[in-house]
Amino acid sequence: MERHDSLSDCEESDDEWFFDSVRRYEDLLIYDVHGFICSAAFCDDSRLLLAVSREQRHEVWELGFPDKLVTKKDAGLVKNRDFSLLAAGYTESMTKKMVYVASGVVTSGADGVHFYSIPQSKSESDVISLTRALRKDVKDASLASSGISVYVGESLSRINSFDLNSSKVSEVLKIPNDTANNSVVDCKDAISNMSYVCEKLFIGLRDRGNVLLYEPRLGKVAQDIATSNILEKNWTMDVSCGGDFVAIANSYGTLNVYDIRNCSKAIFADTVKVEENKLEIHEVCISPNSSFVSVCGRDTNVRVFNFNRAEVNNGNVFTHDGHRGHNVESIVTHLWHPSKDKLVLSADNTGKLEAWRFR
Repeated sequence: MERHDSLSDCEESDDEWFFDSVRRYEDLLIYDVHGFICSAAFCDDSRLLLAVSREQRHEVWELGFPDKLVTKKDAGLVKNRDFSLLAAGYTESMTKKMVYVASGVVTSGADGVHFYSIPQSKSESDVISLTRALRKDVKDASLASSGISVYVGESLSRINSFDLNSSKVSEVLKIPNDTANNSVVDCKDAISNMSYVCEKLFIGLRDRGNVLLYEPRLGKVAQDIATSNILEKNWTMDVSCGGDFVAIANSYGTLNVYDIRNCSKAIFADTVKVEENKLEIHEVCISPNSSFVSVCGRDTNVRVFNFNRAEVNNGNVFTHDGHRGHNVESIVTHLWHPSKDKLVLSADNTGKLEAWRFR
């Protein structure tokens, strides 16, 4: 990975943006990965998983996070400003989604769902190796991690739970004729993504925008959050760390945030005009440390809102516009650091990975 301390080193830099960035950013580091970044996930505060593809070669990297971004402000001069490669391994196909588990990573792609072992800190090996295939009958399935178990689902007709210690496989969900809100969902509904938070499995429906709250202990759907934009499609969602808030966004430029304790109406909403079917990749993420929600895919920027302060500047907090250049078409993924305030990673289609912290 090549690092740039600022866009002054990049092909498409301009002086006006560079000097303005000094005022707006507390930190801004830019890395060239030399490959297409498919997905990313944190292992913990100091380790990052990155899925990278180059032509027909697909890999997962375990990276040590730069000290520059995680040390205290008064730490003085910090030498380590780059990611360090801790381990790496080849994957069966391009990794569209992945989740970290205690001893490895579960990946999902065109060839199914696979479990890879990550070498431990005392191991002499630095190879991420394939342990076993979990499901080969699904393509680009959604994943959610719960301790040593992983939930895998492509549609509501079949969601499985895999115990990675015992190799036990359980069928999780049977959709009843009516859910908690009597909304129209059926077993053929495709899943956009899933999250396991506070002993609940949150299931986002790609084509409807609904989010189902499934309680594994009770074996039923306890709640159904339904958006009002029923004619719009291609939805994705994210859940706050406490499980109190759900953010739902779609490829037509709609963003809603709901309080699950009273989800009859969104507590925050934002809409921009986007060309139909333009956004093939879009993501929404809720910060683990605040009421910030971020969205990418509307353009080449990552936009940050405060869903608890909608009355201030319409909730607008920050716009990261550092992905610049003629070849930049979209942001392919972004994620918040698990513990550091206002620290975000974002990657674009040209293989640039940017770590930035706004003021």
